[in-house]
Amino acid sequence: MRPPHASAAGVSARLKLMTYLSSKGTRLFAIFQARNLFIPLAVILMTMMIFLAACGGGGTNQPQTGQSRVGGDLSTGLNSDVVTLDPLKSTALVDRQVMLNIYDTLVRVDAQNMIQPDLATSWTQPNAKELDFTLRTDVKFQDGTPFNADAVVFNINRILSTPSSPRYSELSSVQAVTAVDPSHVRFTLKKAFSPLLATLTDRSGMILSPTAVKKLGANLGNAPTGAGSGPFMFSEWVKSDHLTIKRNPHYWQKDAQGTALPYLNSVKYRPMTNESVEFSNLQTGSIQSADTVGATNVATVKSNSNLIYKQVPGLSFYGMMLNTKVAPFNDVNVRRAVAWGINKEEIVSGVLKGLGSVAQGPIPPSSWAYNKDFAPYTYSVAKAKAALSQSGKTSVSFTLSIASGSPALTQQAQFIQSELQPAGITVNIKQEPFATLLSDTSSHNFVAALLGWSGRPDPDGNMYSYFHTGGGNNDMQYSNPQVDKLLEDARSTTDQQKRATDYQQAEQQVMQDVPYVFIYHGIAIQATTNKVKNFTILPTTIMNFSNVYLSQ
Repeated sequence: MRPPHASAAGVSARLKLMTYLSSKGTRLFAIFQARNLFIPLAVILMTMMIFLAACGGGGTNQPQTGQSRVGGDLSTGLNSDVVTLDPLKSTALVDRQVMLNIYDTLVRVDAQNMIQPDLATSWTQPNAKELDFTLRTDVKFQDGTPFNADAVVFNINRILSTPSSPRYSELSSVQAVTAVDPSHVRFTLKKAFSPLLATLTDRSGMILSPTAVKKLGANLGNAPTGAGSGPFMFSEWVKSDHLTIKRNPHYWQKDAQGTALPYLNSVKYRPMTNESVEFSNLQTGSIQSADTVGATNVATVKSNSNLIYKQVPGLSFYGMMLNTKVAPFNDVNVRRAVAWGINKEEIVSGVLKGLGSVAQGPIPPSSWAYNKDFAPYTYSVAKAKAALSQSGKTSVSFTLSIASGSPALTQQAQFIQSELQPAGITVNIKQEPFATLLSDTSSHNFVAALLGWSGRPDPDGNMYSYFHTGGGNNDMQYSNPQVDKLLEDARSTTDQQKRATDYQQAEQQVMQDVPYVFIYHGIAIQATTNKVKNFTILPTTIMNFSNVYLSQ
């Protein structure tokens, strides 16, 4: 980051003033000596220089303006390689880390989980089955084509016409979307759909250039050149090494001083599956921010004056997906045995070092729908054995798939393996690349998998796609008509207390059926060098770089 260049006239004036002060300082030194007062000349000159700086002569003490923040290249660690940059297909958090910096959404969520305007400046609801958006008129996509209502219609229809997309169940209550005029679009709903705004803050609300989507075709997920309207543009992706995005010079948003955002010239994402390696790179300055800090490194990062660490309660859940259509988990009693046999408290304290909270279901403590009195499973070998005997077995074994390269994940799997053994349950750990793991789970080619969900501001985002029949993330192949109805009812009312009751009842039924063993709720963390400024931490865990700058 360089300060603005000074003019020749300004430099000349300051040099003359400094010469003048130097001569005055020498005279003062002589006077003090004559009066037997020993004050070093250097102190006198330093005092006068401070006075000079206070009068505006020294640039280093001035606050950085928007313009002086512009420039710099930031490198950040990601806990795995990106899988795809096509929001229609994406299911990984690492994808969102990049996409939410290159694609704008209709609305966005702020640090307080409140919904704010983005591409849509406002919205109204004429009735329970219609939602109208007023759109920005000063936005162009990075390929030069205009953002307008037709672009919104194109992107939403792309989802609604692709039932295989994870996005489809997120918008399944939308009947149609129509362009009223270039700056107004209407969502017509099959029935009232209270989570719609929250849903549109993420991948379902990302608006891409229709021209770029058509031109790129299948290559959209690998190189979305010109597809976004966000602060950064796709530059290059060398898989397993780095992915770079560069400043969008025509981004529509400005800071409070009128300086165009973003400040940074580029952001380079570097995949690092090993938490210790990522932290080591942060310590040495090879990266300036990290998406993950291993639990064993948190105390170190907090004590390092060259680093900044922040954390806030997250929206996430983490645990084990169970394929309910294959043995041994096609038997609910075996699933319950596993739920009783895992010591969640031990994992939170031993593996996470307390950086998380024990989970009893998909709704995190930070949610308005959270039930603090709900605790269906506590660690009990006796109850695990009793549940297993209900299945007619005294022992079972299964393969647990995990993402390779992470010591923390491996340790967690080993804890599970050790904890379940006394109950007669043998766990065989299978490690595979993260992208392969996602592919296997989405195609139901797994028995159990250690995978989490980064969470959403509305409880619908943590439940519908996971536990509704046919939901976009329901890789467990779970189906329960009672749960389906409760989740549908929760979507169709705006009464928050009624919604909370529906979600809590659905959660209770899900935990009786145990398609997923919940272990812990995570936190959102932010770890950077102290040169990274203006970085807002979000409960969604997304690293938004649109306002970030690097100090000198």
